[in-house]
Amino acid sequence: MLRRVTVLDLLAIAAILAAPRLALAGTDTDQLTVTATVQSGCALSGGTLDFGTYTSGQQTDLDAIGAINYTNCSGMLTFALDGGGSANINARQMRSGANRLNYQIYRNQIRNSIWGTGTDSQGQQLIGTQSGSIPVYGRIFKGQTVPDGVYTDIVNITLTF
Repeated sequence: MLRRVTVLDLLAIAAILAAPRLALAGTDTDQLTVTATVQSGCALSGGTLDFGTYTSGQQTDLDAIGAINYTNCSGMLTFALDGGGSANINARQMRSGANRLNYQIYRNQIRNSIWGTGTDSQGQQLIGTQSGSIPVYGRIFKGQTVPDGVYTDIVNITLTF
């Protein structure tokens, strides 16, 4: 038996045909850049001790305070300093050509503990990971008569962590 198409049937067909068609989705590709900065363990980031100007033969010691800088460190740190160009922690000397200017580096502000290696090294306890500096106390001894010039020394720092 054949069925007759009614107005309702025609309206239903019209609604289906008029309904929005789903558009096919397109695709696109790109890249996600993923980065991380990794710092190696505890590290030194330089140090300075600048005495400024010493007047030849001056009658007072010339004291200065410098710093040794460290980054990304935690726990117990030990800083050791060698004797510089003189290779002797008890007789450090800056040089200007053949001329020598005696000086010393200390672990404390009252300048009675020479900073060196082994038992003469300096410790610092850190809680958590930190970056910072540790003070360096220096002294050029009074009464040294030396020629004008720029006097320098290089002291090697060893950091144990």
